[in-house]
Amino acid sequence: MLPFFRRLLRGPDPVPIEDAAWAALLEGVVWFDDLHADELLRLREYTGHFLRTKRFVGAAGLVVTDDMRLVIAALASWTVLHIGHEALRGWTSVIVYPQGFRALRSDEDELTGVVTEYHEELIGEAWERGPLILSWADIEEDLDKPDDGVCVVVHEIAHKLDELSGGVDGMPRLPKGVSRDEWGRTFTQAYERLCALVDAGQEDDSLVDPYAAHSPEEFFAVCSEHVLCRPDLLEEQFPEVERLLRRFYGHARPASLNRPPA
Repeated sequence: MLPFFRRLLRGPDPVPIEDAAWAALLEGVVWFDDLHADELLRLREYTGHFLRTKRFVGAAGLVVTDDMRLVIAALASWTVLHIGHEALRGWTSVIVYPQGFRALRSDEDELTGVVTEYHEELIGEAWERGPLILSWADIEEDLDKPDDGVCVVVHEIAHKLDELSGGVDGMPRLPKGVSRDEWGRTFTQAYERLCALVDAGQEDDSLVDPYAAHSPEEFFAVCSEHVLCRPDLLEEQFPEVERLLRRFYGHARPASLNRPPA
């Protein structure tokens, strides 16, 4: 195959990342400590691809710096490190707010047809075939408190992966060896157990963020955060989900989970 056509298939070359900027990034993201040398090389390459193919837009007066772009690109790329950066194709924009933001929502009553509009406070959102929207203040908080097991970038990228199957419903495009029956059965049982806990007013007893009970797609996204950031929490409450998500994302279990506060 001619070099020109190889480049077309491969896509644009990744943006080169300066050594000093990369070293500072690795110093600031505890979750990357357990990555092996070959994984770090791949993460750097994928991060460069993300920077090449995504357009960053600051909202509400925020100026998105190169360091902010690098952090977001690296966290998004970490999520798909063993899936492939091609999984992040199909959308081009990342909108970054300085902090949480409000989104206008509407609900239609099925019986009366009455439409009710309301505002929802968000820290992240992933539009189908559209932009990724993030709160920078919450990204910083996630990095400052890695043992909370929360990462808004991972959460929203999980929604993007969910979308690849044709709809955002908690059933992403599955890898070989994982059947729809196995996935559906495992996630439905765990989701229903969490919903029962929340409905009984016992959400404080849940190690998994109770927000996961909002819907099957949010359950998938929240559990995705936990399996990458604090898999021990997910393993204790829903071990079958933890094992299945580890097969989906391909990440090895971190060597160290409970780290002293910075």
